[in-house]
Amino acid sequence: MSTNDSGQLKKNSIGFWGVVFYAVSVIFPAGAFAVTGVTAMTFGGETAPLAFLIGGIVLFLAIIAIYVFSEHIDNAGGYYKYVEAGTQNKILSKSVGLWNAFWVVGDMIAASIVVGWFTWVGLSTLLNITIPLYGVILLSLIVPVLYLIVGYFGIKVASGTAIVIGLLQLIIFSALAIGFVLKTHYNSLAYFNIGNSLDGLHGFFLAMVVGAFLAYGGYGSVVSLGEEAKLSKQNLKKSIVTALLIMVVFDTFVVYSIVASAGPNLSTVDGQFAPGLYIAQQYYGLDIAIFAFIFVVIAQIFSPVIFGNSGARTVFALARDGLFPANLSKVHKKYGSPYVATIWLFVIVVIGVLITLFPMVYVYGESNGLFFSFALWGTAITIFTLLYHIATNNSLALFIRRKKMKMKVISYIILPTTASVLMGIAIYYSLTGLVLPLSIIYIMIPLWIIFGVIIIYWRNKYTTVTSVKELSGEK
Repeated sequence: MSTNDSGQLKKNSIGFWGVVFYAVSVIFPAGAFAVTGVTAMTFGGETAPLAFLIGGIVLFLAIIAIYVFSEHIDNAGGYYKYVEAGTQNKILSKSVGLWNAFWVVGDMIAASIVVGWFTWVGLSTLLNITIPLYGVILLSLIVPVLYLIVGYFGIKVASGTAIVIGLLQLIIFSALAIGFVLKTHYNSLAYFNIGNSLDGLHGFFLAMVVGAFLAYGGYGSVVSLGEEAKLSKQNLKKSIVTALLIMVVFDTFVVYSIVASAGPNLSTVDGQFAPGLYIAQQYYGLDIAIFAFIFVVIAQIFSPVIFGNSGARTVFALARDGLFPANLSKVHKKYGSPYVATIWLFVIVVIGVLITLFPMVYVYGESNGLFFSFALWGTAITIFTLLYHIATNNSLALFIRRKKMKMKVISYIILPTTASVLMGIAIYYSLTGLVLPLSIIYIMIPLWIIFGVIIIYWRNKYTTVTSVKELSGEK
């Protein structure tokens, strides 16, 4: 096996549109049609489109910090290196790195489970075919296996796959959504009135967290590609804005099209398997619904396959800083991939899928157990997404001071702080009143935060904090 122990990833491996569609594919356009759109409707009712719109606006405020940081820093550590540049604090910055790693691992576990659940329910609903639990488990393991293959062979393979899968999703599901809007008699702006939320502010913000934020969370996956992107300090910021703009417009419209098609029958439609597929079958017949179903499964498989590469790079960067064993920072000489980190992430995800599925299915049955497994991880990882965004937002002003740059109060302080406050509100309302099994989150989140701090203290003498000058590439 040909390896490179220098700890340096291969530069100029991915171009502007490769980065854009890497983010688009991670966000998973088909998800609004069949997965995240469903969870938003379940908790927010007809205000699901508003949850996606407001969620997108909040993240645009959060982009400001990432936009500025990416102009100066190109590092595989992504978010945690931004926080490190601003705070120079080991505990906070490495904690953010571990939160980001938790998000990727949890997202891959959730996405793997969704593949098995979605296929199981889809075959049962559309074709009356029932597959046994071991079949669901094998389907769920397709994601980590493909991730291992794609991740091992480097970012060029991942970016090429992302462009193809991302474009096809945008084209196919935009066409279906346009058809829905043209056919329905229930087009209305009432779906953008927060007062119509199914369960008040709690329902609306929970819809935002497990719907919009969970969907859009993938846009930030590209910050870990800083060392490999062409003209990183110019293109990375532009690609993030481009990808999020595309997906906020797309997801809001797609979710609107489903809600508008359902109209006063939304509760009935939402009770069906994948409302988007249900509407497609009602309007266009079983063949079109099956075609859409197959492509949702394909897209759902490749979304985590692609964003797993970001997680491997976060682990790689943490190992290079000494927080994890040095072996995890090895780079494949031929493919330029952090192959050891990739292999370890694969193992952790497989274990996570298995220890989540078996107890949840045992207690809640196959259908509910699979859904709750996805919802549990989806909610937990979205909370961590918001936490590391808040940390990044509030590190920006500190970074500007350290760099002795001109302080723009509105751009560098007020708007990022506004985003952080809105994210904090979303966290509060979404965590209020959860019941089993989602209330397990009350244990998962504190445990991971505490576990992270313990690791940082344990590895303290081996762990480094990179100076602002070095992170900025200054000599």
